[in-house]
Amino acid sequence: MNNRFLHSLVTVVFLVLMSGALADAHVVPSNGWGLHIDGKLHVAGNSNMVVHHYCKTGIAGGLIECQLYDSDKPNARLMGVEVIVPAASYQKFSASEKALWHYHKEEIPKASITLPDLPPAEAAKVAKSLEETYGKIYLLWDPTANSLPLGQPSAYADSTRAGK
Repeated sequence: MNNRFLHSLVTVVFLVLMSGALADAHVVPSNGWGLHIDGKLHVAGNSNMVVHHYCKTGIAGGLIECQLYDSDKPNARLMGVEVIVPAASYQKFSASEKALWHYHKEEIPKASITLPDLPPAEAAKVAKSLEETYGKIYLLWDPTANSLPLGQPSAYADSTRAGK
């Protein structure tokens, strides 16, 4: 083996190893939004619109955070966020705070929740694990009402979705 080839081989191996190390070292808060949940009833006046949740689990305090999009296409528009807490956290809230949250055991069947990226058996397990959680949604805008993000952002809560 000539020295030039050996040097090239060592360089390639080093670069491959370093790219893996750099990828592992580049862990940032935006990593991990991999759980895809679809559900209806999130947009007032358009209860049949499917809202695509891309969620991140394992957040400090047992939280789950979801980005809400108007589709699952690459050009989808971010329309809101949902924060999900376990029942133990919800129970610590004041009555006025509890009114801003919805109980997932009631919402999941009403909102026709699906987990399109998971096999049915796994999706059923994940949906079941979410039943004893509560969610609070912050809507940034309604893309079905406007093509631009107009209006006031709001926490979505009404008498049919508020926590019990």
